Amino acid sequence: MTLHDFKPVHFTIEERPPVVVAIMVRSSLSEEDNIEEFGSELNQLVDNYGCRWLVLDLGQVSLLTSSAVGKLIVLHRCLHRRNGRLVICGINSVITDVFQTAKLNDYFHLTSTVDQAVDQMMQAKSDTQPNS
Repeated sequence: MTLHDFKPVHFTIEERPPVVVAIMVRSSLSEEDNIEEFGSELNQLVDNYGCRWLVLDLGQVSLLTSSAVGKLIVLHRCLHRRNGRLVICGINSVITDVFQTAKLNDYFHLTSTVDQAVDQMMQAKSDTQPNS
């Protein structure tokens, strides 16, 4: 089973080894079933496919409830425990306000673009690797 076989409904996958980029295709994460499935797909990336370096592009998302934010917090903690990292990019002003209100803009690693997120991820990864 490879990442290429994974067909999530909430995002598409772009591989930039060792980084995985998940690009949201849904504009709203607001219904409980929708959010549970979203959380399950994120967990599958980590648990079933061994993803430790994840960029999540929320550029298409215009509505994010507190339950969806909760899934992101769980994902962040899970990756951190595995010496990985989550970088979120492409958030609009509404999502930025949600993160600021919840005081999460300093909790999450945030960038404007996928390229900036991948660059930040690669820098963080090289900082954690011993020199060879």
